Amino acid sequence: MSADRVVSCLKRLGADSLERKGGVSGIDIENDARALVNDLERYPHAFVLACIADRQTEANIVWSLPHAIREAASGFDFDTLLSLPKNVWASALASSGHWLATELEQLLPAAIRHIGNRYGGDASRIWADGSSGAAVARRFLAFDGVGLKIANMAVNILIRDFDIELAAPMPDIAVDTHVLRVFERLGLLGRLEHSPLSSTKNKQKLRLPLRARELSPEWPGEIDWPAWRVGKTWCHVRRPPDCHKCYMRSVCPRDGVTAHSTAGS
Repeated sequence: MSADRVVSCLKRLGADSLERKGGVSGIDIENDARALVNDLERYPHAFVLACIADRQTEANIVWSLPHAIREAASGFDFDTLLSLPKNVWASALASSGHWLATELEQLLPAAIRHIGNRYGGDASRIWADGSSGAAVARRFLAFDGVGLKIANMAVNILIRDFDIELAAPMPDIAVDTHVLRVFERLGLLGRLEHSPLSSTKNKQKLRLPLRARELSPEWPGEIDWPAWRVGKTWCHVRRPPDCHKCYMRSVCPRDGVTAHSTAGS
């Protein structure tokens, strides 16, 4: 199976997965919470805060977090958050169910201060007209606690789900364990089976974005979301993968997937 066919199938999955309603795809949260993180015009800082919080916790908790903060603060205007007392941040985050609530008590107020100091309180200036995808990722990296994974994820969401038009160079793929596993099993990234060293997985994480640039040079991040969805939905690691249900089943060579692990497929 050629890599081009596999990548084309991934891109079709990405296109088919969009909700076409504007806003973040793949989250199942209450309407008020969804409306807040999708309102880039009035509350662009809600999107930024959710992206910063998107780590080690279920996506539905993460993307509901700005709404939980709004409820605790009795408002979500930028000036309201800028002057929000520490105990209100702590209360909202503690009740959110986020595993890293204590860490976010520092990161989210710091993000608001950075938006105030650098962007005059208007977070949409991060992705201002004429910006390149790489420049926007660089701006996200300036926030405390944000690494390449979150920076690239945020920019890819802006392009894919909000139709924000950015110039080249475009953002890279967000390096994620689901994405790495799917790339290997789809045969898009060769395994380093010659090496028994414990650093092999870290080496693969370095190779992943470079391979994505080869496969989708116009926009490497385009194949981020569909690969993540395959890994999250079908291509499991702690239980047998659901190969017979997977969107990629017709093009996947199942590299590294044993016959036993796909029993019943």
